Amino acid sequence: MGNIIDMASFEHLRRSNTDDRYTCPKTNVTFPYIYKVLVPEGELVDEVPVFIGTYSTEYRLKEPSNLEQIPGFPPLTATKISTLNADAEIYLDVIHFTNKDRALGFRQACGHLGLEPEHVRSFKDEQGIFLLLRRNDAPRKVGHIIYRSSRLEYVDAVGVQMECEYVAAFNSKGDAVPLREIEEGNDF
Repeated sequence: MGNIIDMASFEHLRRSNTDDRYTCPKTNVTFPYIYKVLVPEGELVDEVPVFIGTYSTEYRLKEPSNLEQIPGFPPLTATKISTLNADAEIYLDVIHFTNKDRALGFRQACGHLGLEPEHVRSFKDEQGIFLLLRRNDAPRKVGHIIYRSSRLEYVDAVGVQMECEYVAAFNSKGDAVPLREIEEGNDF
């Protein structure tokens, strides 16, 4: 990856009131909705799944289907979100790929690096493939949603085309935050 361009410096980054999805003003990629899904938990009792009264939280890029419903369990509850709570102990990375092989390779690398399969979700549409990563490995990023897209740009200084990554980070208030302010190792 070449340059990383922080989209917090662009005034036209603001979201519209009619759609909570983020659209990168440089690549024109509109990211899918993020869903916070409450999943009823269960245990096997005599080889039959039984709801135990608790829920786990998952984050996805598409609504759960009716096929995921387990008989005798409450339904999965999905809520569209555009921010995380200020007290969240995680952050979300949403990454756009136009190349299927790169997306698959990235997903496989996540597994090799120890990210649990339920913490890596994918979504495909006409724009490409999106991966959503639920992460807790950077305390300064906690509570943020970070969107990443890229495209080839001609860089005059070196006279070649380079792949540039565009990054937009939003805090729990929905405000764009410069990535350098939440990166590890940056003390202000």
